[in-house]
Order: sequence, then C-alpha cells, then structure tokens
Amino acid sequence: MKKLIFLLAACCLFVLIAFIVPQKNIVGTWTITYKDGKTSTIDFRKDGTFKVAIPAEQFTVEGKYKFKDDILSITDSTCGTNYWGKYKGKFMGADSIYSTVIEDSCTGRRMSADKTTLVRTKK
Repeated sequence: MKKLIFLLAACCLFVLIAFIVPQKNIVGTWTITYKDGKTSTIDFRKDGTFKVAIPAEQFTVEGKYKFKDDILSITDSTCGTNYWGKYKGKFMGADSIYSTVIEDSCTGRRMSADKTTLVRTKK
C-alpha cells in the first residue's frame, strides 16, 4: 500500500512539473546572422540595458530594453533615447527568438531587427 501511495504521489508530481511553462529569459548574449553572412551580437543585461556590436561595420550601439509578455521594447542612442520600438519575440526553445516588428519607424533599427532570429551564445 505504501508503494502505491508513493507511486501515485510521484506520478502527480511528475505531471505537475511537466506542465510548468519555463520562464522566458532574454538576459544574456545573442547573435543575429543576416542573409549576407554578416553578424551582430546583442548583450541584454540584467539591469535593462543592452549593447549591440556590429563587427563588419566596426559599430556599437547601447540602449535600454523592456521585455514583458513576449514584447521587446527597445530604445537606443542612434534612434533617440526617448523613442521606443516594439517587437514581438517568439521563443523557439530557450535559446532562439524570432523577432517581428510591431511598431518602429526608426529605419536602421527596423531593418536590423525585423524578421530576424536571435540565437543565444553559449559560453
């Protein structure tokens, strides 16, 4: 009888754990590879800031971000620090995100971030 109760409890615990949705975490370093083979690296920091490095152009840009309910809002010095763009981030597993624009009239940022896949960099 004790074995049956233990087995039932273990099964219930397994079912509960199996249906817990993992938290979507954007903090970390991500890489975007564009169609022409060029890449950019984005470091989303815990403090709500980010840094983008584009080695091919020897260019970096920094800004702030917010991530809530799969919506990534970003602002940066290139487009204006008080101007926010919004993107839908669709997680494809824990280590890749497909980004599509919701609203952003900053042409350069939109061209770099719309319809791109960010892949988490393993350290």
